[in-house]
Amino acid sequence: MKNWLFVAVVFAMPGQAIAQGAKSCLTPPEAEALVTYALPSAIRAMTTRCTPVLPATTALIQSGPVIAARYQVDADKAWPAARVAFDKISGLDFATTVGEPAAKGLIEVLVGAGLSEKVKPTDCPKFDRIVDILQPLPTKNMAMLITTLMAVDTADRQKKPPFKMCSTPVSGE
Repeated sequence: MKNWLFVAVVFAMPGQAIAQGAKSCLTPPEAEALVTYALPSAIRAMTTRCTPVLPATTALIQSGPVIAARYQVDADKAWPAARVAFDKISGLDFATTVGEPAAKGLIEVLVGAGLSEKVKPTDCPKFDRIVDILQPLPTKNMAMLITTLMAVDTADRQKKPPFKMCSTPVSGE
């Protein structure tokens, strides 16, 4: 049902709105809000994807649901800013178009489905190690780390980021 809703919304979007959204970039706080909102879905998707291949004693399997629940508190608080960021990159006010619950669900489905497709079972031990190392981090720090790594990883322009981040001035100069 949610997938059909997304397809319908995308096809209903005017071409100009899509083009404008593609040109928009997110500031670091906007990107962090979007990542913060998506973190619980990302953790749940990785846990679901990796459960068949990881031992039950691994950090991801044992702690994944607890971490997702912990991140959910901050994700709920980040929703207003995440909604603005999502609208900015999509070029459409999804919450007004499809309703607030559907807009929230859309982002969750996109993150979960996207990760489920991209995470290979052979990568699960790496994700488990990352989760084990980073699970003590507060949600805000995790979102900042992820957006910073995305900026570094895509700096060579050979990799396409999930969204465009605005250039930020170098601090300390």
